[in-house]
Amino acid sequence: MGDPSATSVFSSLTPALQAALAHLGISDPTAPQVAAIPKLLAGDHVLVVAPTGIGKTEAAMLPILELLLRTPAKVEPGVRALYITPLRALNRDLLLRLQGWAASVGVDLQVRHGDTSQSERRRLARKPPDVLITTPETLQILLVSPRLREQLKSVAHVVIDEIHELATSERGAQLMVGLERLEELRGAPFQRIGLSATVGDVGAIASFLGGVDRHVEAVVVSVPKGQDVLVVRPVASPRFLASVQAKLQPVPEDDLCAILEAMLAEIAAHRSTLVFVNTRDAAESLTVRLRRLGAEGIGVHHGSLSKEGRVAAEEEFKAGRLRALVCTSSLELGIDIGTVEATVQYNSPRQVAHLVQRIGRSGHRLGLTSVGRVLATHPDELTEAAVIARRALAGELERPLIRASPLTVLANQLQAMALEGPFPLEEAYVLLRRSAPFADLSWQTFVRTLRLLASLRVLWFEELEGTFGKKQRGMFHFYENLSMIADQRTYRVRDITTRGVVGTLDEDFVISYLAQGVAFIVAGSTWRVVELQEEEVLASPDKEVGALPSWVGEQIPVPQEVAQEVGALRRSFEAGQGIASHYPLDPKAREAIETVLEHHLQSAPLATDQRITIEPAMGVGGSRLIILQAPLGSAVTATLGLLVASLLEARIGVAVHVRTDPYRIQLEVPRRVEPSQVAELLRRFEPATLPETLRIIARSSPSLKREVLHAARKIGALHAGIDPRSVRIDRLLERFETTPLGEEAIERTIELRMDEHATLEVLGAIAEGRLEIVVLDRPTVLGGLGLSRGLELIGPGKATSQVLAALRKRLEERTVRTLCLHCGSSRRSRIGAIVAPLRCTKCSAVMVALATPFHEEEYQKVIAAKVRGSTLSAPQKKSLAQMQKVANLLHTYGRAAALALAARGVGPEVAARILRKEPQSEEDLLRELLEAEVTFARTKQYWA
Repeated sequence: MGDPSATSVFSSLTPALQAALAHLGISDPTAPQVAAIPKLLAGDHVLVVAPTGIGKTEAAMLPILELLLRTPAKVEPGVRALYITPLRALNRDLLLRLQGWAASVGVDLQVRHGDTSQSERRRLARKPPDVLITTPETLQILLVSPRLREQLKSVAHVVIDEIHELATSERGAQLMVGLERLEELRGAPFQRIGLSATVGDVGAIASFLGGVDRHVEAVVVSVPKGQDVLVVRPVASPRFLASVQAKLQPVPEDDLCAILEAMLAEIAAHRSTLVFVNTRDAAESLTVRLRRLGAEGIGVHHGSLSKEGRVAAEEEFKAGRLRALVCTSSLELGIDIGTVEATVQYNSPRQVAHLVQRIGRSGHRLGLTSVGRVLATHPDELTEAAVIARRALAGELERPLIRASPLTVLANQLQAMALEGPFPLEEAYVLLRRSAPFADLSWQTFVRTLRLLASLRVLWFEELEGTFGKKQRGMFHFYENLSMIADQRTYRVRDITTRGVVGTLDEDFVISYLAQGVAFIVAGSTWRVVELQEEEVLASPDKEVGALPSWVGEQIPVPQEVAQEVGALRRSFEAGQGIASHYPLDPKAREAIETVLEHHLQSAPLATDQRITIEPAMGVGGSRLIILQAPLGSAVTATLGLLVASLLEARIGVAVHVRTDPYRIQLEVPRRVEPSQVAELLRRFEPATLPETLRIIARSSPSLKREVLHAARKIGALHAGIDPRSVRIDRLLERFETTPLGEEAIERTIELRMDEHATLEVLGAIAEGRLEIVVLDRPTVLGGLGLSRGLELIGPGKATSQVLAALRKRLEERTVRTLCLHCGSSRRSRIGAIVAPLRCTKCSAVMVALATPFHEEEYQKVIAAKVRGSTLSAPQKKSLAQMQKVANLLHTYGRAAALALAARGVGPEVAARILRKEPQSEEDLLRELLEAEVTFARTKQYWA
């Protein structure tokens, strides 16, 4: 049977709905509406897959409203349809979009989520709406509340918006089990409707929606919508460079200036522009720079802003008061922000789906053209962006990665079932296995998880009787952990120089990556950890970009298929075929890629989809590096990197530091390790041993700390609000390692950050000779480029004149007590007020010491005893000797000594060492003192 005509689709609706459509000026249905409405009216489960902006929401809601109008409501009040979205902001948009429409045909439509006020919740409980818009987490509350549960028994339709976003997360697994519990509550099936943007595997999303033994009709609509996508390599004009030098300090690199100029041009050429970036830091830094360069009407939007800040930015952009928003993935989904004329992507979007979603925000109406420009200068970014743009235009999206049987979700849903009352064991197991995420759940894992939860006293479990039920502690724990999103504390980053707060870091980054001496990025600058405190990270400006660890864990991962196509592009170029014309590159971008590849080929073969190259290199400070070039994607290079580092450490007995990006593995090794040895390790490794090897590696991975905390919180071994720094994670893992909690932490570490299956295939290809390994004897162009990729807006932090001025001010304002060693007189004074040479104001003696408040009382007693002629104890003699050293330094060096002694952790010995260097200027002295403060803060825990 062919698709019905447009006329027959709308004519099948009741007169009230047809009148509502006419009132809104809607006369012709869109393609997804033509295809989906008849199937939904027939009661089918349906997944609608179509680009944004062509009426997917109406395709779902029109038939639901029609069926509600056809079917009289029951006498008892109850919700008859649920509309579930992953974002509260989408709930807000839907309410504004649909409420008046629904009311015009006599259907009550309301929203309930985490931000809904208590008074509104009470009103909804008294009088439930016909259609309730909500989130996955709020559905969990509704299912365990005795009163609200009753109102869900009348649900006949459930719509899940943006289902592709939920399918790859634990939130989605939780929701799917929740729908099975809803069906159990109803005692009858309900209609399932999924709405999705274009996805790489429609069948996988349909199966996720339907669960076991339910057929879902997939309606896939590919609307011929104009797409104007181009990867651009901008070049800054001399005039703009001069302008930047006058307006920005520090002055950015020329490449970043070129990006900024191109962005300003795009913003000026359109009434409304979204500028997408991949990280929050990039969003903040770009916004600040664009504003300082004179751009007006520039806002910022990302997930770390408050809800009020995000809503304000959305509304101002929609109203036209902002010409541009610099944003992250926070604006990828279908939040209504009005008309967007153009989108700009800073650097590669790293995944095809991200580019499709982002560019799709422009021309967000049927018949309009989506305009997108990807701006990049780094050769990796340009090549990767070219591949992603080609794949986006061809509709070649990544396959969604749906994790099977996440045990944190299993524990969460078992606790939810326990709250419903004594729950039969067999029924719970059958219910869970009806959902797609738990279709393969084993009985053994199911029972072991219940035993663990019982041991943690979050539920009771009578294994012999075959039932489990609620405990008071379990009820509190469940409500604390409604969301499967990992809990996050925020740490302030405080500048050791000025004592000012420069930004914040998320808990998982602090726990997984930071330790004393490690460099990191915050607020667009580079910093180095001085001390990790309970709520703060004390840090100093860093001087060496090369020492930065990669923030791959915070970046969007590049899929293997994208990286492999980059490798295939290189292979074609190496064979003399050039870069194919179907890659949407502007002339300068194409030229930039070709120039780098040609330069590389003058001295070495390229790493391609069929070849890995291994080369020596020199790191910062003369460290020995070995770089494996392997275009295999973020997860595979991360897995291979950890594997090779582990094998090397086992062989040489020395720790090997590893960094990876989607195209390289960088190993920092002792000088005796050669690239040929690394090649031999890869060739001889037995692929069958990889699974067990990865689990051994995962046990020592920094990421495991994060996953142990996540699992312990969600399963119930830790209170949700506990300070992670008070937790001995090693002991926690040791206690639970052989339980589902420990196993889940290890499996999440592997599955979320590695790719075991793809790495097995790579190792097999190496063993069979299908993937060549070539050992090089010198560094290459592309190998070295990896050291600069991914830093985005970040430049070296230095002890600038402003930093040193702040340090000088702090030292000068420090209050001390001057103590005369001859007569014992003393007085308080600011360091900045001390005049050299220092003399006692009472007796004119030159042996005058300084005492900080910490030593003040002790030193006064010692000098008083000395002046009286009393016999000094051994500790008092030691204190007097210290004061004599201080007095000698002040007499010899004057103001310089006073400044040195005012610095934190700088005693007379350290001060003498610094002053004996004879700094050429006070600025040089301040640099030495800053370094001394940093050293003290790093090492003070080791001092008695």
